[in-house]
Amino acid sequence: MHFLKSPDIKKKTIKKFIYGFLPSKNVILVGIGFYIVGFFFAYLKPDQAMQIFNGGFYLGDIEAKISLPQNITPSYLRNQFINYLGAVSFNIFINNVLIAFLCIFTGIAIIPVILVGLFSFTGSITYLLIAKLGFFKAILILLGSFHLYFELLAGLLAIEAFLEFYESLIISSRTHTPNKFKKFKRDILNKFLPLILRIILLFAIASLLEVFWSTWWVYILTKQYVSWYDFYMGVYSCMVT
Repeated sequence: MHFLKSPDIKKKTIKKFIYGFLPSKNVILVGIGFYIVGFFFAYLKPDQAMQIFNGGFYLGDIEAKISLPQNITPSYLRNQFINYLGAVSFNIFINNVLIAFLCIFTGIAIIPVILVGLFSFTGSITYLLIAKLGFFKAILILLGSFHLYFELLAGLLAIEAFLEFYESLIISSRTHTPNKFKKFKRDILNKFLPLILRIILLFAIASLLEVFWSTWWVYILTKQYVSWYDFYMGVYSCMVT
C-alpha cells in the first residue's frame, strides 16, 4: 500500500517544494507596483531614468575580447571556467547574498535596493530597451535573461523573510509566558531558515546564469553573433562601457 502511494507522495513533496518559492500575494503586488512605477518613470523621464538606473549590460556597450585557444588543456579549462568566469559568478553571488541579508535583518535596504534597485530598475529597463531596440528585440532580450527571474524572485523572498523574522520576534516578545521563545525558535527553524536557504539557492542559480548565459545572450542580440561555445571558451575580457 505504501508503495502504491509513493508517486502521490513524491508529487506532493515536489509541489510543496515549488510552492515554497512563491512569496505572498501582497509582496508580489508590491513588487509589481514598483515595476510599473519604474516603467512609467522611464516613459515620462527617459533621460533621468538612464542616469538613475544606468542600465548595465542591457543599455551599455558590451566590449568582449575573445580569442580561442589553439590547444584546450585541463589547465586552460580550469583557469577559464573556475579562476576567471567562476570567480566572477561567485563574487556576484556573495554580493547579492550579503545585500539580501542586510535587507532581511535590518530592512533599511529593502526599498532602495530591492524595490527600486531591482523592480523599478527592471521596469525602467523594459521601456528603455523598447525605445532603443524596438518591442520585439527588447522583449526577446528580457525573456532570455533568465538570471533576472531568479533575482526578482529572490528579492521578493528576502522581503518575505524580513516580515517573517520580525513578525515572529514581535509576537514572541509580546507573549507573557515562561516558554515564549519556543514559538519563535520553532518559526525560525520551520519557516525562516527554509526561506534563507531558498534565497541562497536562487542567488546561486542567478549568478551562474548571469555569467554563463545572460551576458552572451545580450551580447549576440546587441552586438554580433558568436556561438555560446566560442564566446565562453575564448572570452578573456568583458566590460560594459
